[in-house]
Amino acid sequence: MPVFRAVVVLSVTQIIAWGAMFMFVSVTAAGMAAELGLQASSIYFGPTVMLVVMAVCSPPLASFYTRLGARRVLALGSALAAPGLWLLAAAHGPLAYFAAWAVLGMAGAATLTTSAHVFLTEIAGEGARRAIAAQMLAMALAPSISWPVTVVCEAALGWRGTFVLYGATMLLVCAPLHHLALPRTAAPARVPHGVAAAAEAERAKGRRSRDLVALITAAVALNGFVTWGFQLVVIDLFRSFAVADRLAVGFGSAIGFIQLSARLFDFLGGNRWDGVTTGLVAAAIMPLALAALAFGQGAEWSIVLFLLLYGLSSGAMSVSRATMPLAFFSPAQYAAVMARLGLPLNLAFAAAPPFFSFVLEEAGNGWALSIAFACSCGTLASMALIGRMRRSLGRSVFMEA
Repeated sequence: MPVFRAVVVLSVTQIIAWGAMFMFVSVTAAGMAAELGLQASSIYFGPTVMLVVMAVCSPPLASFYTRLGARRVLALGSALAAPGLWLLAAAHGPLAYFAAWAVLGMAGAATLTTSAHVFLTEIAGEGARRAIAAQMLAMALAPSISWPVTVVCEAALGWRGTFVLYGATMLLVCAPLHHLALPRTAAPARVPHGVAAAAEAERAKGRRSRDLVALITAAVALNGFVTWGFQLVVIDLFRSFAVADRLAVGFGSAIGFIQLSARLFDFLGGNRWDGVTTGLVAAAIMPLALAALAFGQGAEWSIVLFLLLYGLSSGAMSVSRATMPLAFFSPAQYAAVMARLGLPLNLAFAAAPPFFSFVLEEAGNGWALSIAFACSCGTLASMALIGRMRRSLGRSVFMEA
């Protein structure tokens, strides 16, 4: 029962947090750019600042998980998001705009995704993979909920009023839910010696362990470069094929429901496969999605096929990204491993939105899709090598570290 309660609470708060702190920019970018006197690519540099700050803040969080537990980290991050959003609402120039995103980066490191998954490993132990997969079922709906809600709020309140409302929601809804509604754990998860212990374990296991971490980083970073890059510019991508605005928003919002289907399929699979198998299948689908849209040149059939394949791949890969370490490391080691991976992964994620926005504006959708296709092939190659190592090493090798 405590695990079920935790999954429900985190599903609600993560949908709110991602919508309020990150995904809104897909809808509000045009209005913000006009009022702030910035180009659209500069507006998308705001989330990049956020992700860079998240990357820098991720490794030190391992010690906070150990001392405070993930529940308190989640609550503190939610409270810190409010001043970041209010500063964004009050911004009238680049300095305040990017400063607000830096505050959101500090808040996001503490309250978005990783901390939620760390909490689930604290409370669910060996059942953490299934608990994380269950929580991510609801997360698939984040864009499908947040984009239409932001459209309505912006029309009624303007983008500044929308951010004031979102800040109040983070402070008055998410922070109390994290602090009061999440079950108490007997003690914070004790990760031996934090990240240093993970590094010592890797040295003890030699080159194969270092290669594994490098491959996981490469696979997730290359995939995230595509999915995170397209997550914010997918509406602009559809517009570049002369798709009407209403249809572009509708098509973009549909991705969430397809991602939900992929995560549901993985969840219903239970323990029949691990995060590595899920990631390998997801990596094989992504190049097909990108090729369909490129060859179809925005025809209706190509957009529908792209949505189907892209949604399935990105939905399954998001589960793999969160659960793949559990195929090799114990739940007690999970926080340290994820905190360590946070720096390179968030840096890769940070570069994606402004990069793809710039490529779409300056070179067109053909170049954007070609670059994404190359990255997705790199993900597939990395996942194939991880699968090979999984068969040869086995989970217990690293869990004993």
